[in-house]
Amino acid sequence: MSELNAPRPDSLETYATYAPWEAYQRPYVRDLAYVLACPNVLTQWLDVTPHQNTHAISVHSAHFWQQQFEGYQQRLKELDTTNAYQALTRYLLKRPSPNRLGFHFEGLLSFWLKDGFARRLHPYETLANNVQLFNGKQTTGELDLILYNHAENLVEHWELAIKFFMGSAPFAPENWVGINSNDNLQRKMTHMQTKQFCTVWIDTENHGQVSIDKRYGVIKGRFFLPINTKGFDYPTWLTPSFPMHKWCDKYDKLNLAKINIDTLRAAHYIEWFSKRDFYDDRQSPIINSENGILKTGLYFAGDRPIVIYPKLRDGAGDKF
Repeated sequence: MSELNAPRPDSLETYATYAPWEAYQRPYVRDLAYVLACPNVLTQWLDVTPHQNTHAISVHSAHFWQQQFEGYQQRLKELDTTNAYQALTRYLLKRPSPNRLGFHFEGLLSFWLKDGFARRLHPYETLANNVQLFNGKQTTGELDLILYNHAENLVEHWELAIKFFMGSAPFAPENWVGINSNDNLQRKMTHMQTKQFCTVWIDTENHGQVSIDKRYGVIKGRFFLPINTKGFDYPTWLTPSFPMHKWCDKYDKLNLAKINIDTLRAAHYIEWFSKRDFYDDRQSPIINSENGILKTGLYFAGDRPIVIYPKLRDGAGDKF
């Protein structure tokens, strides 16, 4: 049985503790493996604006991403064990804002697309990326990736999002909320559908003007269930193999008592992707608020990620 389709244990101690990207030692290689092996959060695109005339949007299946990961495994091993790693690090670090999670995600996928196409590991040729949209002289948006699919002879627009959302009942798209409480899954899909995916023609630097034939929403990341959730029933739109962990209300003394807070390590920002073991010995004291409440954010209990977050009330949380 593939790790991506393995059954999920319910206990906090064993919940989602293994994933195939953890087999890699070098941090950026592990991140790249995670970006490929992680499926799309959606099993199908949800039409969140049914009363507007928008284009059809597709999502890649979990099987598609598993194939891409498996097809790139030999290259991942090479990047993880040889000086080829330098090509990946140079590519990522020369990109704008490499320390921002969204840009890091885009950089990892862009590297795989260009490197994999050059090695004939997939059929996607990059025609353009970060295409600016204008209304007159005013910038109105940006398109992430314009690709030519040589297997199907189609120009494809891939719009990317990396999301780390905390869920609350009834677990509809608007109930999955980010650390920034203004961010939720439904809002992100609405923006993609009504803004980026409205474009029909693109002017490219090397390929002239091209017409978009197909649109894909690529939304990956990690989701976090309330710590006391038992027997979670996946909505039909939520991919069962999507990385799922737990979050705990920072004011929930009963459930916090089940966690050995003294062993928690606050995560560095990049560790939303994958844990960096070299930070383990540099642990600074857990930061509490003045009344002794844990600071909102991502922590590790051993290798298991857990988010400390204020209770979700009408989609509200705090920011950090």
